[in-house]
Amino acid sequence: MSKLLLSWALFFALMVAGCPGPTFVVQQYAGPVRAPAEIATLRVNGGDSVRLITLDGEDVRAPLEVDSRLHIELLPGRHRFGVARGTSDAVEEVEVVAEAGKVYRVTFVEAAPHVLEVNRSSDAPGADVTAPPVAPPVAPLPTP
Repeated sequence: MSKLLLSWALFFALMVAGCPGPTFVVQQYAGPVRAPAEIATLRVNGGDSVRLITLDGEDVRAPLEVDSRLHIELLPGRHRFGVARGTSDAVEEVEVVAEAGKVYRVTFVEAAPHVLEVNRSSDAPGADVTAPPVAPPVAPLPTP
């Protein structure tokens, strides 16, 4: 009997160890919850070397365990992310024009942050959708 109990305990322990950690979902917009087809999602994986520091100028840094992930629900449109690599304190900004129904993840490509569209289910990277920065408006020259 104890062999059977030990077998079940071992099976249960392996099942729990094989399960990914929790996914924390944060709604970045005001109002009621919207359907996934109406929002964009920024995914941050705890095991990645990218740390999210700011979102549209707001400090959003939070510790994230290696086996967990964070989903930030965003309204479609232009968004700016401040990210750091690993334990570095250097924050770099990257932008995306988010589309409804899409999932995005920030990664570093050749030492620069880029936004990739990823598969919602498998997290497989897809197209690089990094938006070029918007130039600040130029003040018109005074008329003589």
